[in-house]
Amino acid sequence: MEFSVKNYLGTLNPTDLSKPRRVGGFLAGSLSLALACASQADAQSAKSTTGLDVATAQKVISAAIVEARKGPSSSVFVVDNSGAVVAAERMDGAFPASAKIAQAKAETAAAFWQSTGNLENAANGGRAALLSSGYVVMQGGIPLKLDGKVVGAIGVSGGNKDQDEAVAKAGAAAFDE
Repeated sequence: MEFSVKNYLGTLNPTDLSKPRRVGGFLAGSLSLALACASQADAQSAKSTTGLDVATAQKVISAAIVEARKGPSSSVFVVDNSGAVVAAERMDGAFPASAKIAQAKAETAAAFWQSTGNLENAANGGRAALLSSGYVVMQGGIPLKLDGKVVGAIGVSGGNKDQDEAVAKAGAAAFDE
């Protein structure tokens, strides 16, 4: 059979042109669903290999909250090594912005594989470019390591820098247990 444009396109009747769009929409939707399922399967398999599951993240947060109760109310976030939130808690009375700041500190510690306190010291020591990097370089973010590899991080906001750091260290210590 000889291939022709007319055979491939069918008629060019305007009412027929909507049919390929519906099929295309159906195919695009099916492809989106397949990709979403594949992404979720990848995320689930990655979660099991990172060493940081929800139960562990909640253990870290619980230890951090015990320390946080010694000072002002705080927000505590635990993220995995990609920066995705695994668990979080905002204590009653914590100021609203503390949640976003705590999450950003955790994401920063996970991305740089070091504490945000180290990054703050670097910024104060002349590495001012860190300040415009989009990351939060204030104390209170600590990476969580398993067998020497960063598997996530904890981020805390609500107190001053020393309080945030102490709360984050308490949470990180629970991960090491």
